Amino acid sequence: MSPRPGRTPLERCRRIFRYIYLRLIRVGGDPVHIALGFSLGVFLGVFPTFGIGIPLSLLLASVFRWNRVSAVLGSLVMNPITTPLFWTLSGMLGAAIFRIDASKVMTSVRNGERLHSLTVGAGIYLVGNTIIALVSAVIAYFLALRVVTVYREKRRERKRKVREERG
Repeated sequence: MSPRPGRTPLERCRRIFRYIYLRLIRVGGDPVHIALGFSLGVFLGVFPTFGIGIPLSLLLASVFRWNRVSAVLGSLVMNPITTPLFWTLSGMLGAAIFRIDASKVMTSVRNGERLHSLTVGAGIYLVGNTIIALVSAVIAYFLALRVVTVYREKRRERKRKVREERG
C-alpha cells in the first residue's frame, strides 16, 4: 500500500502544472528565449509526434538557440491527464472545419469501410490538432513570457528591499 492516499485526477493535474510553473520561472536565461522554448515544447507536445516530442523539442530548441529546459517543460503540458482534452478538441475542431459529423465516420467504420474512415478521421484530427497546437503554442509563449518576467521583477524587488534593510 502506498504511504500517501490516492490523488484525484484534478489534484494530479494541478501538481503537474505547478511543477512546470516552478521549473519554468526558475530557468536561467533571457525571458524571450525561455518563452520561445516553452511554446515550441507545447506545440510539439500537443502535435502528434508519436513519442519523439521531447527529443524533437530539444533538437529544435538547440537549433534555434532557444531555452532547451523550457522546451522540455512545454512538452510536458501534454500528459495522460490532458491528452483526452486535446484529442477531443482536435477532433471536434477538425469535424467543424470539414463540416463532417463524427457519427457518420463511425457508421462507415461499422459498415466495413475501415481504411477510408481511418483516412478521413486522421485528416480531420490532424487539421484540428494542428490548429489547436498552434493556438496552444501562441498562448504558451505569452503566458510564459509574462510569468517569467513578473517573477523576476518581484525577485529583484525583494532583493532590493533586503539590501536597503541591511543598510
